[in-house]
Amino acid sequence: MLVRPAAALSLSLALAGCAMPVREVPLHQGQNPITTLQWRGFVDERLRGQVQLGELKGADAEALGWMRKTLDHVWGSRAAAKPVADALEEQLDALRLLANAALPARYALDVEILRLDGSNLPLGSEGEAEVRYRLREIDSGRLVYERRLRSQGDVGYGLLWPPARQRAAKESALRANLLRLSEELVRLRV
Repeated sequence: MLVRPAAALSLSLALAGCAMPVREVPLHQGQNPITTLQWRGFVDERLRGQVQLGELKGADAEALGWMRKTLDHVWGSRAAAKPVADALEEQLDALRLLANAALPARYALDVEILRLDGSNLPLGSEGEAEVRYRLREIDSGRLVYERRLRSQGDVGYGLLWPPARQRAAKESALRANLLRLSEELVRLRV
């Protein structure tokens, strides 16, 4: 008879762990600070402090209220514009490319999210992102850099709730894409 209460207690503790809120890594955390410091030295002097974030396309419009909760619950995450824009600005600022708000920038970085997918399996942990980046001169409109970057992200097995796994996989893919963009911008010469 002692086995049934012990089994019930074990089962309730396991289920309580599944109901705990998930702490997800923010989108902007992905660049190693030491690597960032090293890469700053390789940035072209003509780009340093001269880039502002331009147009951001392909991100979903923010859902509000019960609709947002329903979409988060059923589909995992959307690619909201604000977190993506914030992560891009932080990445540009970390590399010292972001223009000072008081001074006019010479270049604008336009971003278009072409694809952001999570694995279709319930416990899938892979995400894929495809993003087009364009760096253009603001005054003349001349295109300085254009590239479509594809990246993949993966999530460990710590998350059990499928929408949370989907969200984390998509964020991981976007973080990997931002790191690839950083590598490209560091090597870019104008």
